[in-house]
Amino acid sequence: MNVKISEDSVTFKISEEELKTLLSGRVLEKKMMLGRGAFAVVIDPDPEPFFDDAIEHPLKLIQDKFETCLMLCTSKESIQKLFDMGKSRDGLACRADGMDVFLQVDVRGDSRNRIAQ
Repeated sequence: MNVKISEDSVTFKISEEELKTLLSGRVLEKKMMLGRGAFAVVIDPDPEPFFDDAIEHPLKLIQDKFETCLMLCTSKESIQKLFDMGKSRDGLACRADGMDVFLQVDVRGDSRNRIAQ
């Protein structure tokens, strides 16, 4: 998973294998150390049990003493839609709290067929 953060947008770019992980209902998480703490990037395909505002606020920045987490809350239906669109640079997009948020599958390693629109 790669994440690109700019002034007014966040783009999550995942591999086809990572897409399959999300399709299975499992959370995708990548961590790296920054200073003395960890920075985690998470995509959760089923955030409802933990976040009742996941639909209204899908992008979350969660901080504690030892870890900061940038989380994209999505849904199983959205992940299925991303899978069903086939090989495409478009992916999914939404506007969340003043930010454009994109979830894309990296087409360079994507073996899925292109779907005619």
